[in-house]
Amino acid sequence: MLAQVTPTVEKERLGVEICLGTGLLKDFKPSYGGSIDVIFITDDRVGASLGIHLLRNRGQSIYTEVEPGTELVSATSARYFTISGFELNYVLLQRRFTPYAGIGINWLYFHEQSQFVYYIPGWKITTWKNFQGNGFCLSATLGSRYLIKPSVSMVTKIELLLGKFYYPPLYDDMYIKGIAVSFGMRL
Repeated sequence: MLAQVTPTVEKERLGVEICLGTGLLKDFKPSYGGSIDVIFITDDRVGASLGIHLLRNRGQSIYTEVEPGTELVSATSARYFTISGFELNYVLLQRRFTPYAGIGINWLYFHEQSQFVYYIPGWKITTWKNFQGNGFCLSATLGSRYLIKPSVSMVTKIELLLGKFYYPPLYDDMYIKGIAVSFGMRL
């Protein structure tokens, strides 16, 4: 009778990683979202991924417009962070439970959809405005994978995000600093 061997190394392949997560960014409320990556796994300790990470939150609008002759009652917005780019990672220990580290360079797209509510005597006026900005984001990752079989594993990771983007309504750069925590599957 043959003994079943516990896998300790992922199968060399081109695959996909799908995760759900949250982001805790300075000056923003907690964000929620997910990511999808195309992963490149070698039989060595080095791997790479190309993917997109989406985060969303709600809060006070960053930019507010004051309309002449009106009183601004509220300015709320939904904010979307789209972080897409390339990550290079290195497996620290090749075991069934595999810790790894990675670094990445990303393009950052920010979209704010704001709702402004104004009051003028006898009227309540609601307007919607969309504002966008883009820039770059660097990331450093610490994570772990639990190998279920050579081509399937569970993944958990913490990413440090540092970036900036130009935000036209403010005529200035905005900075993002914080962490994103994700968990999911590699197939």
